[in-house]
Amino acid sequence: MKTKHVLILLSGLLAALPQLSAQQQAAPAPTMLTVQVQPNKGKARRITIMAPSSVTKGSFLRLVSREEPPVLDQTKNYKMFFIESPEDLANALRAYSSDDLSSAKRQLARVRSTYAGFAGLPNNPSTMAALMELSCNARALDWSNLGKAAADFPSPKMLEAPDRMKVEAAAILSKVSDDPSTAEGRKKEVEEAIASAAKSPAVTSEVYTWLKYALGRALASNIPAEEIQKSITREHEELASLAVDAYCEAAASSHGRFMEIPVDAMHRAFRILWAMPGVKEYVPKAKKKMDKKVWEAAPYNFRDAVALAYLLRNVYAPQIKDEGISTASSLYFNGQLGANKGAKK
Repeated sequence: MKTKHVLILLSGLLAALPQLSAQQQAAPAPTMLTVQVQPNKGKARRITIMAPSSVTKGSFLRLVSREEPPVLDQTKNYKMFFIESPEDLANALRAYSSDDLSSAKRQLARVRSTYAGFAGLPNNPSTMAALMELSCNARALDWSNLGKAAADFPSPKMLEAPDRMKVEAAAILSKVSDDPSTAEGRKKEVEEAIASAAKSPAVTSEVYTWLKYALGRALASNIPAEEIQKSITREHEELASLAVDAYCEAAASSHGRFMEIPVDAMHRAFRILWAMPGVKEYVPKAKKKMDKKVWEAAPYNFRDAVALAYLLRNVYAPQIKDEGISTASSLYFNGQLGANKGAKK
């Protein structure tokens, strides 16, 4: 359709407005975004784009002026194409960073819907919101909604490698379970994902944390719950150690931010270590007199359990109510300082 024909059509629609119903006249204005661009030829500038934008990946409608209709443009025509974050996305990210996950999830869902027309553009608000929703559900340990969000993710094949890996890892993480009947299949899937991630420079610490946590859950689900509650048998000791290793790698990969999954991993690792053979049996001796000699003579699983308990109680999760953590953390001995740092004063 030629431009003059478009203008004639628009003029006809405008002339007909008085005859439209109030509901029709109240149609929402098109959604617009501001973008910083650097053309392949020319100076950097800001442009305004509108939705619905993408017919194919990388195409968009660019506003020229109020008097002219929008023109179809493509991201390949620019060296730089940076969509400025709209205020509603910025507010959602602030809620996320402030740990207000329920509010963040509501706001992100609205952003994802509002800007869905831009989904074929790089770093668009809709896709960014959908990715952050995955993180919200993961931090909330909401496996059901995490799985749904990963399954319903719009056009994951259009994502760059790091974001595509995040969607794939979210789908794997959402399957965590304590059901031993599904453990082997989950373990195989996670191990394959970890092996693939290890070869990719695009893997992020968040993705690696998720995969290692999922591996820990798959391994630990093969250990009977009553053993973790009381005492792990020699038969399951090696499996328990592998689960603890995976949990601790998950915690270490998080770099200390957004600790919900790392804390759960550390807590689960502690419960396994505390049930290891010879650990609880060493507690009376440690309570009687804890010094460097007693600490160094302790089983390594005892020392690891006590160290994890100390970190949970005094650094990461003092809100956890766990009698084992309270007991173990009080036995922590700092050999370098020559002091029982966990003892109550």
